[in-house]
Amino acid sequence: MGRKQSSSPWNAATGWYLVSWSKDLAGSGVMPLRYFGREYVLYRGESGTPALLDAFCPHLGAHLGYGGTVHGDAITCPFHAWSFGSNGRCTRIPYAERIPPKAGLRAYPVQEHSGMILAWFSRNGSEPHYDVPVINELSDSAWTPMEFAEIEIATEPREVIENIADFAHFKVVHNTVIDDFKVTIDGPRAIQQTVGRGANLKNEPIPVRSTATYHGPAVQLTRLAWAYDMVLINSHVPIEEDRLLLRFGVSLRAGEGVTLPKAVVDAHVAAARDGYFEDVAIWENKLWRDTPLLVKEDGPIWKVRKWYRSFYPPAAPSAAP
Repeated sequence: MGRKQSSSPWNAATGWYLVSWSKDLAGSGVMPLRYFGREYVLYRGESGTPALLDAFCPHLGAHLGYGGTVHGDAITCPFHAWSFGSNGRCTRIPYAERIPPKAGLRAYPVQEHSGMILAWFSRNGSEPHYDVPVINELSDSAWTPMEFAEIEIATEPREVIENIADFAHFKVVHNTVIDDFKVTIDGPRAIQQTVGRGANLKNEPIPVRSTATYHGPAVQLTRLAWAYDMVLINSHVPIEEDRLLLRFGVSLRAGEGVTLPKAVVDAHVAAARDGYFEDVAIWENKLWRDTPLLVKEDGPIWKVRKWYRSFYPPAAPSAAP
């Protein structure tokens, strides 16, 4: 049976999504991806620039992510060698005198920085209207190289997003006492600021301070002052309607000219990662409530829900995902 894909990304809030770590697309690499119940091909042109296209050749439907090859900044279909540029337009049919005007694939806006390849998805065909900022610490020699992890889980994006507003879960799930908690909405950004008390890896009490910012609906960058100052990437992207890929990255401030032992770095990366993943067991087994029974101490859950809904504009009748 041939491959099928949804006609539109049913669960796609409009915005930037982390579709791959840069390290996973080396050289002139080609990578098949499946997000939002649809198939894509991510490739890196010989210029070094990544491109994301719909996966299936408009000719006879071959998947460019399986056997497609890169020549210049175009990708060539493994079936009949039709070539497509990073803008999706067909650039060459080796055995034809004329390229049909409609020969092309949908192309998606792509940015690459800070070890991330980001792609813009929009239900109504809108162009990007905000950016995910560069993580300047990663070019500072006082900071360790970014360490990465990812996990596929059975939940939906709303559960992950709501975590930024959920004041009451910190003590129960993360064993952290929060003394000051604030969530600010600034256009496409939701910013959580906390001051609290936790413990280091020796179980000694230490202060904990963080600023976690969602830049759009799917990429969160966090500055955390814990045992070491840290920068964290937390992102999610839907795979199917009830499955997400969570990606996590962390860098520590060791200090100028300081090389931390690998065991020390690994232990702190694992602690930060596991803190993020502590929510997963709850997300995978809970019920989403549209009208939860809340008390005022729960945190600004309604405010964050309203902000997140703003990334779901009505889909244009003929708009592509």
